[in-house]
Amino acid sequence: MDNTITRKMLFRWAGWFALANSVVFGLVSLRYFTGGLPEQTALSLVYLVAVYIGHHVVLTTLPLLILLTPVILVFPRRRAATILAVALFALMIALMMLDSLLWSQSRFHINALTMKILGWQSWVFAAVIFLIGLFFESLLARSVWAWVLAPKRRFGPAVGMVCGAMVILAQGIHAWADASYYVPVTSLGQQLPVYKGVTAKSFMTKTGLIDVKASRERELARRMAQNQDESSGRLLNYPLSPLQCEQGERLNLLLIVADSMRGSVFTPELAPNISRFADAAGINYRNHFSGGNSSRMGMFSLFYGLPPGYWSSFAALQKPSVFIDELQSRDYQLGLFSSATLYRPVVLDRTAFANVPDLRIQTEPASDPAWKRDLKMTDEWFQWLDGRDTGRPYFGFLFYDSTMGKSFPPDYPVQFPPRDDEFQSGEFAKYQSAVHFFDDLAGKVLADLERRGQLGNTVIMITADHGEEFGESGAKLEKHGSGYTRHQLVTPMVVYWPGKAGGVYAHRTSHYDIIPTLMEELLGCVNPASDYSVGNNLFKQQEWDWLVAGSYYNYALLEPDQITVTFPSGLYEVRDWDYRLVRTPRFRGDVLEAVSEQNARFFSD
Repeated sequence: MDNTITRKMLFRWAGWFALANSVVFGLVSLRYFTGGLPEQTALSLVYLVAVYIGHHVVLTTLPLLILLTPVILVFPRRRAATILAVALFALMIALMMLDSLLWSQSRFHINALTMKILGWQSWVFAAVIFLIGLFFESLLARSVWAWVLAPKRRFGPAVGMVCGAMVILAQGIHAWADASYYVPVTSLGQQLPVYKGVTAKSFMTKTGLIDVKASRERELARRMAQNQDESSGRLLNYPLSPLQCEQGERLNLLLIVADSMRGSVFTPELAPNISRFADAAGINYRNHFSGGNSSRMGMFSLFYGLPPGYWSSFAALQKPSVFIDELQSRDYQLGLFSSATLYRPVVLDRTAFANVPDLRIQTEPASDPAWKRDLKMTDEWFQWLDGRDTGRPYFGFLFYDSTMGKSFPPDYPVQFPPRDDEFQSGEFAKYQSAVHFFDDLAGKVLADLERRGQLGNTVIMITADHGEEFGESGAKLEKHGSGYTRHQLVTPMVVYWPGKAGGVYAHRTSHYDIIPTLMEELLGCVNPASDYSVGNNLFKQQEWDWLVAGSYYNYALLEPDQITVTFPSGLYEVRDWDYRLVRTPRFRGDVLEAVSEQNARFFSD
C-alpha cells in the first residue's frame, strides 16, 4: 500500500471522482434531449432535476465501485485505482458520445448488432473521444486527489445523502406518475440512457393510494384541456403528414382477439366455428406474424403498425393510434371489452385507447378464472349492442383471455386428452380445450351478428396478440415470450369484409399490415401507409421479406433464413427457424439500415 494512502482514502477518492464524472456525464446526456422536452409542469421540473442528478450519480458510482472495490481490498494502490478509473470513464464517455449520436439518428442504442451498421468513421470518432477522455480524466483525477488530500472537509456525507435523496425522490415521483397516468413525468425519464423508472401500480391500487380509473379520467381531461398533441409533437412526428381521409362507406368493425392463440391450432377440430366462418366467406391468412411474442408488443403492432422500438415513447406520452383517433373523430361508438386488465401487461389504456374516456379497464371481478370473465365479457358485449345508437357505426373490440390461461369450465363438454404423461402434453391438452372454448364463444358472437342482420355492414377480424409454445422447437422453449419461434409469433388472421371475395393466402403477412388496411379500406385515407405505419395494405398482397418482432425486454430481426435476437446486455445471437444457433450467420447491411430507418422515422428531429 502507498505509505500515506489508506483503503478509506481510496474509497473516498473514488466517491468524489464518480461524483465529478456524474456532472460530466450529465452534460453529455444533454444530447438525448436534442428533440426537446415534453410538457413542463412544476412536478415534472422537480422530477427532471431529481432524476438527472440521481441517475447520473448512479450511472457513474455503480460501475466505478464494482470495478475498484476488489482492487482496493486486494491491491490498495493509488496508481492502480487511478489508472483503472480513468480508463473506465474515458471509455464510458466515448461510448456514450457514440451512443447519443446513434440515438439521435435512429433511436437505437449501441449493442453488438448495431455496431455492424456503424461505419469506420464512427469508430475513429469514438477512438478520438477516448483519447481526449483519457487526457481529461487524468486531469480530473489529479484534481480530485488534490481535493481528497487537502485538509479534511466534513460535507462528503451530506452530499452523499442529497444524491441518495434525489434517487429516492425521482423513483417515488415516477412510481406515482406511472400509476396516475401523469404524462409530464413519464415522458421524461425514458429519454435518458439505461434508465428504468420504478412502477408500483398494483401496490398503489391494492393499498388504496391510487384510484386507477379516476386518475386516468382526470389526466385525460387535463391533457385534452392543455392540447397534449402539442406536447407529444416535440418528441414524435406521428403521423408524418396530416391524414387525408374520405367519408366512404360507414361500416362497423369488430376485432376479436384471443390471447396466446397460435396459428397451428386454428383447425376445424379445435376451432370449428371460426373455421366454418372463414371457409364460407372469410379471407384466411395462413402465414400471419404478430409483431411480438408477448401481449404488449403484439397489440402495439396490431393497433399502430409500428415496430417495438416506439412502444416506450408512445406509452410514456400516452399517444393514441391514429386509427382510434380517426374513429373517434367520425363519431364511431367504441365497444371496448377486455377479459383481463387493459393496463397490465398490455397497456392499451395508455397507448391505443389513451384518449378514450370512461374506458372499461377490466372484466369484474378480476379474481374470477379466465373462462368466467370471458363468458361475462361476451354477455356484456351483447348488452352493449342492445343499447347502442343504431344510427352510428361502431368499433367493437373483444379481447379473450381463456386461451392464455388454458382455462375452460370444469364441465365443458369438449376436453382434449394429453398425448402422454409428460407435463407439457398435459398443458397442451388444456390449451387445446381452452381454444375450443374460445371458439365456442366467438361462434356465439358471430351468430349473434348474423341474427341482428349486421354481417352485411360489419368488417370482422379474428386474430391473436401472439402465439404459445410447449417445447416443440429445437430449443425446447416453453410459454410465450421465451423466444421468437413460429409457435410464439404466427397467429390466426381471418378477415371478413362485405363485398370482398374470400380466399386463403400463404404469403407472409403481419400485424403491421392491419392498420394500413383499415385506414385505407375502411376509412378511405389516401395518405401512403408510410405516413403512420411500417406495414402494407393486406389486399395488396405484398409479402414481408423481413420484419422486427419484440418482447418485454428485447427484439428480434426475422428474415427468411434466420432470426437475429438482441439482448439488453448488448449481445445478440442468430438462430434458424427451428431455433438452433447458427454458427456462421450472414448479415445484410441493407436490412440493418432499413431497420434503423424504420425505428427512427416517427421521432422528431
